[in-house]
Amino acid sequence: MTSTTTGAILRAETLAKDPAAEAHGGAKAANLARLHAAGHRVPPFAALSTDACARVLAPAADAVAELLAGLDPDDPTALRTVSTRIRALVEGLPLPGDVAAELDAMIAELSTAASSTARDVRFAVRSSVRGEDSATDSFAGQLDTVLNVSATDLPVAIGTVLASAWSERALFYRARRGLDSAPIACAVVVQVLLDSAVSGVVFSCNPQTGDPSEAVVAAALGLGEGVVAGTVDCDTYFVDRGTRVITSRVVVDKHSRVTPSRGGAGTTVEDLGTPVTAASLSDPQILELADTAGELADRFGTPQDIEFAYTPDGRLHLLQARPVTVTGARETVFDNVNVAESYPGLSSPLTFSILRAAYEQVFRACHRDFGATARIVERNAADLYPYLVGTARGRIYYNISNWYRLFLEIPGMDFAIEGWEAALNIENRYRRPDAPARGIAQVRAIASRLRVVAIILRGWLRLPRRLRAFFTELAAATADLERRLNAETPERERDAEALLAWTERFFAELVPAYSVQIFNDFLAQQMFHVVGLQLGRAGLAEDAALTLRNELFCGEDGVDSVDPVRSALALTARVRTDPALRALFDGPATAREVWAALSDDRFADFRAACLRHIAEFGDRTVDELKLETDPLGEHPERLVPMLRNYLRGGQNADDMVAREQAIRRAAEGTAARLFARNPVQRIAFRLALRLAREHVKQRENMRLGRSRSFGLVKRVFREYGRQLHMAGLLDDPRDVFWLTYEEIAALTRGTAVDTDAARTVALRKADHDRWRTQRLPSRITTTGIAAAGIADPGLEEPGEGAVAGARVLHGIGCAPGRVEAPALVLRTPDPDVAIDGQVLVASTTDPGWVFLMVAAGGLVSERGSLLSHTAIIGRELGIPTVVGVPGITHLVGNGDVLVLDGRAGTVTLGQEQRS
Repeated sequence: MTSTTTGAILRAETLAKDPAAEAHGGAKAANLARLHAAGHRVPPFAALSTDACARVLAPAADAVAELLAGLDPDDPTALRTVSTRIRALVEGLPLPGDVAAELDAMIAELSTAASSTARDVRFAVRSSVRGEDSATDSFAGQLDTVLNVSATDLPVAIGTVLASAWSERALFYRARRGLDSAPIACAVVVQVLLDSAVSGVVFSCNPQTGDPSEAVVAAALGLGEGVVAGTVDCDTYFVDRGTRVITSRVVVDKHSRVTPSRGGAGTTVEDLGTPVTAASLSDPQILELADTAGELADRFGTPQDIEFAYTPDGRLHLLQARPVTVTGARETVFDNVNVAESYPGLSSPLTFSILRAAYEQVFRACHRDFGATARIVERNAADLYPYLVGTARGRIYYNISNWYRLFLEIPGMDFAIEGWEAALNIENRYRRPDAPARGIAQVRAIASRLRVVAIILRGWLRLPRRLRAFFTELAAATADLERRLNAETPERERDAEALLAWTERFFAELVPAYSVQIFNDFLAQQMFHVVGLQLGRAGLAEDAALTLRNELFCGEDGVDSVDPVRSALALTARVRTDPALRALFDGPATAREVWAALSDDRFADFRAACLRHIAEFGDRTVDELKLETDPLGEHPERLVPMLRNYLRGGQNADDMVAREQAIRRAAEGTAARLFARNPVQRIAFRLALRLAREHVKQRENMRLGRSRSFGLVKRVFREYGRQLHMAGLLDDPRDVFWLTYEEIAALTRGTAVDTDAARTVALRKADHDRWRTQRLPSRITTTGIAAAGIADPGLEEPGEGAVAGARVLHGIGCAPGRVEAPALVLRTPDPDVAIDGQVLVASTTDPGWVFLMVAAGGLVSERGSLLSHTAIIGRELGIPTVVGVPGITHLVGNGDVLVLDGRAGTVTLGQEQRS
């Protein structure tokens, strides 16, 4: 029996010891030998050497060369013809006598190793071309594999595999890879076919993103051919190699599996009848695969693509391994969850650029607040903080991939992800380890967690002082801008350079100070989550716990975000008790005419009160965070329809407060009974509830401060627009909103590459006109250059994205109460719309909707979460509110009667009453 590299048959042990193994056995055989030598379980195999295969092919060599001469690989007909002729030549070639004899001996050895007999064992016959499965040329899928081959049929299968070296796809692949003139050195691997319960592929890196820290496993029932060929349903798992955490899993119903054919060579796709819903792999198996792939990647010095199989006894076998030849571009996930509440629909380029810069500064400071070291901050300065938000066809999205990085960059901070995900109502893509770390790793994990907790406690103690400091800085910035824009101020202090300098100070001083809100928001999210967990642990079902938690947050005093409504309601009360004002507001005059009439001396006190309201709360409007949205002071007549709505609805601040306080007291009574028998739990719950209420309240107060901050920026850029118009760069002062902050700075300081601002404005207006009619998904996943994915025409969703015919729609109940009323569908907010008790139906809302909400009977939106602004204000004002109802703006029309249950989180479609 031959045991050297000059023989026809090469065993695993021989290949493992041979420095030139690939030259004699091909890449696949050499890789299998390396796996075997590294101690991994590999099905018994041997290889028909390149020299032996060359002898088999020798009779046809000249004819093959003649057929390949002058072949145009771009001509499909020529490829097919040449490939067919070569296959006919090669498949019929017999094995030389000595090769056939060694093959018989090999079959006996492999059968013995497989604890079977030559009659029972089945084989897999695979190509092993020199250069195949290499780091540069994989030949993946280009050459044939024949499965389920009997011992007597091996010579025929070997001929089939050899012929596939000249298949149409292999010839085309070689030409595209620049290998068309290289000689083919082909070997053939003969390997025992396993009885596979589960098979698949594991990548040591994410093959789509190229991320070496993330392993990916794809698995299916039966033989692995179904995974590779995509013919059966596969489960997919993503594993963080560093933490050994299964971060995401997609488990599908498995309707079929690949099994060996019963009538001869080959395989068949077997229908399982009843779909298998359970995961194909257990968590320990998934982690075993990820560990194995990582170990081999480290051993071989390059990411690995490994085919595996688990036999019914649960043992892992490696079938082949090859380098991952091409890793895809990094994946980026954009999601508009939560951010769409503040920036619904399309936003101007200026708004996006200011928001992007603000997020960069705020979260750089915020990261330090939570314990990011100087090294971490420096490492993420270029590719994390500037890219927390993105834009897709005029719409603003979170770059959700980078938000997870914010947490995971700080050791010990991963515990907070669950509460954050729950608060924002986003898909839970992160999964903490099923089993705790042990030994030194456990000690380090505990130390990291304790460090983060200590930092958070210190930050909590400093929070009141930091909140006061922010509002002090906001007041100072406001006073400085008031002085700077005063007509009596020298021109040089309000010219373009001065405005730009003010904006830069705004970003350098006030914006980082706003990071205190993020810290407070974090505490609000975590404590709100803790309150829900405590109610659940006390025995409440999930739905009941959510309902009770919502009711416990009703009627909170000191929420500044409600002050604008209370102020407007106070103005309404004055109108209601003054016959002359009531006649004016109830009359047929337009809003502009009513406002003009208020200039009459008899209304002087009321007009002054209106102007005080506008001065104090004029920045709180619908779409208030969009710079292109005018503040109320520029259109004071818009106050009139708001007050008219309140007059029609009969809203009264005292009644609203009383209703909310009653709900709160009832909920507190329920909670007291729930914890009555456990004083320790009762004390812990009361503490958590008190902290959660305080931080939720401060969250809303800071949002009003944010509105005022953006009000300052609006004033600056309106003045900027006037100056750019006076300089002849813009046709209209409002065209400034179609430029980015960076472009405006470049125009001011002479670094603009394109100074034709009017042309830029025209192009962007045309883009927005086109985008406005499009419907994009709430989550967008791109790879490589993000703009290419965003521009993909297939990204746009159909106009009727919801499932028609649904009668009871489910969402998240946020504010208790039940109302039956006609629907008023507002896809975009309209401050002049007449509202009188209807159920407002919206895609999403922002803080400025509060004025519309007060006059409504209820509110339902497609987006939102339990801690969204809509939910909080709904609870504060006693407006039954349900958020997160997909597609409702397309299922409901104006006038359709809805039954809205804010406690159950349901919207029932009643009788249609469309006009």
